Amino acid sequence: MNKIILLIVAIIATFIIIAAFNENNITDEESAIVTVTDIQHINDALKKGPVLIEIGTDRCPACIAQKPILKNIANEYENKATVMYLNADRTRALAASFNVYSIPDMFVIVHIENGDYIYMSPAGELTKNRNEARYIGLTGKRALEDTLNAAIDYRSLPVDNNA
Repeated sequence: MNKIILLIVAIIATFIIIAAFNENNITDEESAIVTVTDIQHINDALKKGPVLIEIGTDRCPACIAQKPILKNIANEYENKATVMYLNADRTRALAASFNVYSIPDMFVIVHIENGDYIYMSPAGELTKNRNEARYIGLTGKRALEDTLNAAIDYRSLPVDNNA
């Protein structure tokens, strides 16, 4: 009898935790994250502003944990930047083109220059070297926002056509 009561209490507690979790998190339908399936998606998004990309998989625990952070950023930065998700299992060639060796792998692209991506490093500096701009593993919202804000600030600077 005690085992049945304990089981019922555990089931009720689980439902309460799930309900609380779902209430405080953004659903996929509410998310502004764009799924990347080819390089043109990234290039088109760059015409509008900087792009934050996460490369991950559906089976990676850190990638799953990163998702709510990215959803939150995607909604907060809508119309200022694009947040994209590239599933390395579904688009292996595209993921490989970014030299992915560990996931989640995140980076911010500021723009394209002579066919090369220009990235914003975590230190707030422009670089063509993605290794200098990547975040590997579960990364906090503040770090990603700081890099994204630096990219947005850079994109808002007037263009010096005399340089």
